[in-house]
This record gives sequence, C-alpha cells and structure tokens, in this order.
Amino acid sequence: MSRSDSSAPRSRLRWAMLLAAVLVSAVLLSLAGCGSTKVYTADKTIVYNGALYNMGTVQRVSSRIEGQLPDGGSVDMRTLDKKGVEALLKESGPVMVSAIVEMDSQEMLYQRVRVEKYSEYNRLVGRFEDAMEDINDFMGDKKKTQLKLK
Repeated sequence: MSRSDSSAPRSRLRWAMLLAAVLVSAVLLSLAGCGSTKVYTADKTIVYNGALYNMGTVQRVSSRIEGQLPDGGSVDMRTLDKKGVEALLKESGPVMVSAIVEMDSQEMLYQRVRVEKYSEYNRLVGRFEDAMEDINDFMGDKKKTQLKLK
C-alpha cells in the first residue's frame, strides 16, 4: 500500500469532520437567538384599597377630578386654575373632591377628600398625578403584571 492510498481516506475523514463541526456550529448559533425571545402575558392587574382591577383588556386609561358642591351641583375641577379653585372654595365653602381613574367603562375611585383650602386640593392633585404616572408606566411595561398603588 502506497502512502497516497492511505492519505485519501484520512483527507476525506478530516473534511467530513470539519463539515460536521461547521454544521453543528451553525445550528447552535441559530438556536442561541431562540432563548432570548420572551412571551409576556397580557394579564395585568392593579391593586388599590383592597380591590383588584383587571387591566389586561383595557384600551384607554384616563382620569377626572370632580367637585361636589354643598348645593348638590358638580364641577369639573380640571378646568379651574388656582384662582378659580380659591374663588369656588370662598363662594361655596368646602367641596367634596373626587379623583377618579377611568379604565374603559370601569372606574376606580382613587381618593375622595373634603377640601377647604387650595393647599389641600393641590396635595390631592399631586398625589393623583403621581398615581396616574405610575399607571401609565405600568401599562407601557410589558414585563410587569401587577401594580400596587399607594
């Protein structure tokens, strides 16, 4: 047996092993991307004051702040600036102010406070705006599934 006869099978074996290694590497590289694909569920809930609100199917989240006057009338407090709120309180006395989160057809009463001074109203609005920002951030984050409002 000559030297060239025995080297041909070795050469073919080396090429076959090299081809197998390249194929295995290609398969591993293509599968590496699959592990990073995450599937998040749309089940989102908000917990507030012992109540659970399902947000999985909610399309639109909005808010309103309304005042209940002593005479029974109501007023959209968002339309009033500082002077308007102060004039309303001076004219009608204490106003029962409700901060409400609207989630499609569902409502969540965030807070209801009897307001006698503008500073009380301003504090309520500040807390409510913080809560609305938390809700908007929560709804935009696909990874989070539950928000506990304060």
